[in-house]
Amino acid sequence: MSSGPNNKANPEALSNPSSVTSKTTMESNMSGKQRRRERNKTIRQIGTHNKTDNSLTENIPRVTGPIEADRYALARITEINEMQSAIKRASYALNELAFQSLPRGLRRRAASHNINRLPARLRAKAAKEAYSSAPNTPLTRKKVKKIKTPRNTVEEYLRRQKSKKWLETHIWHTKRMKMNDIWGYRIAARPNTKSARVTYRSFTRLSIVHDASYMACIELQGDKDEIIRVMNTMTDAGLPSVGSERYISGKRVGYTYLYEYLGYPSKLICPFSFLWKPKTTDTIWLWIHPSAVHEAVVYLKRAIKEMNASHVQLNDLRNEILRFELAGPRSTALLQAILDPVPDEDIKGNNIWKDLRSLRSSCSISPGSVIGLVVQDPRLRFPQKVLPRTNTVSNEDQKKIQKILDQWPSDAAETTIWNKELRQSLFDNKISEYGLNLRREKNLIPGTKLDATPEDSRIPLLLIQRGYPVYGTQSAQPLCSHEFVEGWSLIIPRGFGMSFWKSLIFAGARVAGYKDVRAMHFESGRHCFPQDYPGTRAFEIHRKTIQKTAEAIWQKRPPAKRVNYVKRGVEYPFECAFETLSSSDRMDIEEQDGQMAIARPSYSLVSGERLLSTLLSSSSKTADYQSILETLVHQRGLDRLQLPTDLQMDDLLVKIRVKYIDRGKPLENAMIYTLEDNEEYNYYTSYIRQKTSPLKKSKRKIKELLELDDLDKSFELPSKLQQIGYITNGNFSLTLGYGFGLGACTVSGLRKLKSIDELQKRSIKMIVLVRNASSLKARPAQLEVIF
Repeated sequence: MSSGPNNKANPEALSNPSSVTSKTTMESNMSGKQRRRERNKTIRQIGTHNKTDNSLTENIPRVTGPIEADRYALARITEINEMQSAIKRASYALNELAFQSLPRGLRRRAASHNINRLPARLRAKAAKEAYSSAPNTPLTRKKVKKIKTPRNTVEEYLRRQKSKKWLETHIWHTKRMKMNDIWGYRIAARPNTKSARVTYRSFTRLSIVHDASYMACIELQGDKDEIIRVMNTMTDAGLPSVGSERYISGKRVGYTYLYEYLGYPSKLICPFSFLWKPKTTDTIWLWIHPSAVHEAVVYLKRAIKEMNASHVQLNDLRNEILRFELAGPRSTALLQAILDPVPDEDIKGNNIWKDLRSLRSSCSISPGSVIGLVVQDPRLRFPQKVLPRTNTVSNEDQKKIQKILDQWPSDAAETTIWNKELRQSLFDNKISEYGLNLRREKNLIPGTKLDATPEDSRIPLLLIQRGYPVYGTQSAQPLCSHEFVEGWSLIIPRGFGMSFWKSLIFAGARVAGYKDVRAMHFESGRHCFPQDYPGTRAFEIHRKTIQKTAEAIWQKRPPAKRVNYVKRGVEYPFECAFETLSSSDRMDIEEQDGQMAIARPSYSLVSGERLLSTLLSSSSKTADYQSILETLVHQRGLDRLQLPTDLQMDDLLVKIRVKYIDRGKPLENAMIYTLEDNEEYNYYTSYIRQKTSPLKKSKRKIKELLELDDLDKSFELPSKLQQIGYITNGNFSLTLGYGFGLGACTVSGLRKLKSIDELQKRSIKMIVLVRNASSLKARPAQLEVIF
């Protein structure tokens, strides 16, 4: 048989067939790993050549003399080509495909069958991989029915928003994020890149940005005294009033809790933030979570009516104000690169922002400080780049920053974003992207930034330092650095959401969804509304949604492959049933107001250092709590408030967090029990009392710890009577390095836990047992009360 045209004879095989046979036998005895190693070793060798083969090497100075660059490079052209070929062969020999060499953020799902979705530098390699996997195979494309393009895209988008609203950045998010229908909006839940640690690293090292425009902005406009009187009937009497001197000037944002009309301290609606308009102080903006905004508006209108505040007008600004939240160490530098203040000396905020250009962290500024700016359209300088980090700040810049921080200017927050007519004018006269592209075409050098013209928009905005003030001495501190928890909130008028959003993304900020925001709250040890606020209507709605979803997933599994919670003695495995912790049997009180979609739960969440320290004291009585409550109410001027007379300790909840002292991690709906047995307490806390926690043991003793764990004493599971609370959010904490959870406990349970510590004279206080719903073992943890 004659050999085909493509079958060339191997000279080595003709001259020495025995060597080829031995080489083949040797390869057959190798493992796959050894064969790959030999192949890579051969491919990565750089070929050599005889220098006399190149005539250009003649007449080149041997020792000294001038060197002509082009002639010298031409003389070494063969060596350069060999090196480049070897590099290319070595890159092809790697055990990863072309798309796998890209970072996760640049990978595309359809890149496997469409090479053009890869960067140009990797298309040749991808084409070779595709051919080697299936040579001479024609590409068959699946016939997909084309979707008809609507005649009017705007009308089609409005039709899709009948049951839920879209944010201005909706289209950008849908291509890159997992979207969910929640709180009346279509919001991004998490990025499509399945990696939680990437978000955590950006949160602790770089910058995270979240579109929080779904937060409802409610405006109260009218007489200042009437607004304060209305808000005092619905806010926490243990915290500073809305009309406090620290807030009334408008240079600082405030945080407090909103209750029903004369419903303090039990009928909590939600936490909220507020900001007064500078100078005039006739307008206040309230930012309320969308899950509670309907309830808040109903009771605000009721309070205005009951207080006869005829000069107070309530306006809904949900469609007029946008809000972006940034967190992370690089957030300040990122905003410095994007925000370009207009050259106007009359705008005090612009001068302050320019003087703070060397500010490294927002934590240096007083919590809640507000800066009013008027900036140029960020599309003119798009894309912006963040300057590299530097540890050196000039003495002049340090003096400027220190002067501003020592005495914050009173007019720093003044801006024109409060003017409704101006916001509408900006929206109507905004220059389109097409108009900016026409101006870019006239630039001689591509990529040149556009110069601002009188026709360009001058955008007013508010820059809020999102720091939480500490009231009292026992306020819970965050688990991580304040630099990670605090950040900036960017308040801008509608119509410019995508303009700022694209600049933030291209400058290096990583996008977070609402699930990522809750994860950041968890890592910092803070409760997130509404998921971690039991006793509110918003929590009840969330609880029912989660319960239905989890139970549906459990029902889909075969009976033999799912956990039998009945045999394990767990009555409510899919929800936090706080009402079962009460010792009294009674029905929920139905709401008389038909405007509420769900009845208020029988239990309530209590906050405030003065109230909780009295309630949790084992020696205090109900009369002490009543006297403190009367004092707070009298100071606020709420003489019409009817204080509760029949106080049930089982119905009052307190926010807590638990830290595991052993292995394991808590999960959602985990149950918290008191640890009453002294022998069990001594066994669980032996490592801590001896100051040799197993969490800090070296790797050499892991085996010993595992062997000891196998020989654990078998303790009985705690009974239902020992249960005092639930975990609303729990997992392994990347910040702490062990199991951590957030939740709530009853006041009576915490009083019982403190009495046990005092009776048994325990050196380590507040030790509890936490049991997951699907677990047969309860793990020890240390509990901390959050005031």
